[in-house]
Amino acid sequence: MNDLYSLSQLIKTHPLYTVHRDEIHHLYRTLGNAGNLHADSLMSGLKDHLPELFAAIQKNHALFKKHCEDSLKLKMQGVRLVCYGEELFPSQCYWMAEPPLTLSFLGSPAWLNERTLSVVGSREPSFESVQWMEKEFAPFCEKEKPCVVSGGARGVDQKSHSTALRKDATTVVVLPSGLGAMYPESLKEWISSVVDQGGCFLSEYAHEQRMHKHLFHHRNRLIAALGKATLLVEARKRSGTLITAQQAIQLGRAVWIVPGHPLDPHFAGSLDLLVEGAQLVRDAQDLSMFFNSELGDDKMSPAGIASAQESFHYL
Repeated sequence: MNDLYSLSQLIKTHPLYTVHRDEIHHLYRTLGNAGNLHADSLMSGLKDHLPELFAAIQKNHALFKKHCEDSLKLKMQGVRLVCYGEELFPSQCYWMAEPPLTLSFLGSPAWLNERTLSVVGSREPSFESVQWMEKEFAPFCEKEKPCVVSGGARGVDQKSHSTALRKDATTVVVLPSGLGAMYPESLKEWISSVVDQGGCFLSEYAHEQRMHKHLFHHRNRLIAALGKATLLVEARKRSGTLITAQQAIQLGRAVWIVPGHPLDPHFAGSLDLLVEGAQLVRDAQDLSMFFNSELGDDKMSPAGIASAQESFHYL
């Protein structure tokens, strides 16, 4: 076996993967740190530490061959493939409770940029929120040139991506689907702009995986992990945006909130976070100050290692 990504695809779809996830990830990381992460060394490690999984994979030679063929086709289409423990794997994801074993992306590994900022918000933002992004977020992007991470959905997501592109900043679009079934489909029109400017479309799902409702919340944990901080523009109670913010908090990331009127239900979730201690952001100056402060004081801690106080740190 000589295709690490194809082997990893086989591993992560096997029932034993969820049972032994931590052990498997530890093996990948150990081999990666030693500069010895490839399919043969991985199989050798599985044989020593997880013989049951090793035996099951050996019996699936036909499926492995198909994965290899599929991987080769993707590479020929310009899709780049990366596994947990490899040099290009996002280091931010090592702090997640359940990091992805494999990732595929179209474009450049823009997450290597230290100046990442995740941006989340409503799919149907108020006029005031859109206006705030134009008047405050746009100048921030022009000045600071962050790598903007978001989910590509209509509303705040797409506004954050488009603003980054207009201001010559890079952007990462994290999909709730495979790269071959982009959702929303209109994102296909963005490919050249995002890629040409050094950004990428990123997915942890099989290439042809179609969007499913549950994948949105699953995908959001990646958005939360990839940003050094998360900017929440507008969120109702019990919204996916709020879930992303909570995931960022659990990772010890800073979460910054654009406030709204207490009687406006569009901001009810946002105001709840402010009451709990999140940092209020008024304008581009606030954003720049908090952003540069966060970059100079990296408080990210591995999941399960951070103290309770760190887990709920906002700034």
